[in-house]
Amino acid sequence: MRWTLDDVIEAAFTTLDAEGLDGLTLRGVARTLGSHLNSVSWYVKTKQTLIETMADHIVGSVDVTHLPDAPIERVRTVVTRYRDAMLAHRDGGRLVAGTFSGTGKTLRVADTIVGALLDAGHREADAARLCWSAVYFTLGLTQEQQTPSDDPRGSFHELVATGSYPALALVGEHLMVGDSYDERFHYGLSRLLSPEA
Repeated sequence: MRWTLDDVIEAAFTTLDAEGLDGLTLRGVARTLGSHLNSVSWYVKTKQTLIETMADHIVGSVDVTHLPDAPIERVRTVVTRYRDAMLAHRDGGRLVAGTFSGTGKTLRVADTIVGALLDAGHREADAARLCWSAVYFTLGLTQEQQTPSDDPRGSFHELVATGSYPALALVGEHLMVGDSYDERFHYGLSRLLSPEA
């Protein structure tokens, strides 16, 4: 059977969701595909090329149509869709963060964000920097959300109780408990996009 690049990428995402980014290999994709390594390496020569292609597909799935008229709401909508696209796949944040494909798909999302920021009245340099800030914030928070870890609250409270971190002692309740990742995302993005920020 003759496989296509779309078949390989679909098998790669199936493998990613089952094995995680660290377990993603060309051989594993070939096994998922039910084929030989040559069928995969015909389209993607290395794991890094595979990851870049997958990242391009994730970012390319971000819908930049049917957006609100208000420029800042357009930015908020696109960045939220960007986060959702990464969260749709195991380790999606890490996968996208480790690449820069510079294809039309990636640039289309950035162009939409920057265009909306310009429409909102930001100067060109500010629009570029604010776009990067929103992207980096979203990538970092998404990676943290997708990285399983032990609950750090016990050790945090023990360290703060030593009195060595007075500022953290004041805000510890807000820093370590309460907000979900969704709440952190929406709060942080709102602060970035606030004209007072």
